[in-house]
Amino acid sequence: MKFTEHRDSNLLTVKRYEPGKVTINDQEVTNSCFFNHNTLVKDWSCHHIQELNEKTLTPIFELKPEVIILGTGDTQLFPPAELFHLCGQKGIGLEVMANDAACRTYNVLTTEDREVVLALIFPESNG
Repeated sequence: MKFTEHRDSNLLTVKRYEPGKVTINDQEVTNSCFFNHNTLVKDWSCHHIQELNEKTLTPIFELKPEVIILGTGDTQLFPPAELFHLCGQKGIGLEVMANDAACRTYNVLTTEDREVVLALIFPESNG
């Protein structure tokens, strides 16, 4: 699925997504990653929803998002309720969806000048 750019090309956006691979501006990424409009971390240590915990979320919290869009792979899988609570305590929304929907949602929210982080989980075998 190809995405179209309608704003500042210096900001990080999803240009293309297909299962197991995302293109962020001109960088192709095949492993778990997270990013906001100006910071890309291509080596996120979360490769499955069961690995999502306070430790794996901490570097995302450091980007000070209003909302985290969590892509859980090809299908939507929900993390434990305590992680929603943890994000809520920090004043951060947590939205969970499949990677393709997460990419689309991230691009829309960034056009609204929202402080959003997109975190995509890819199985270790991809990277």
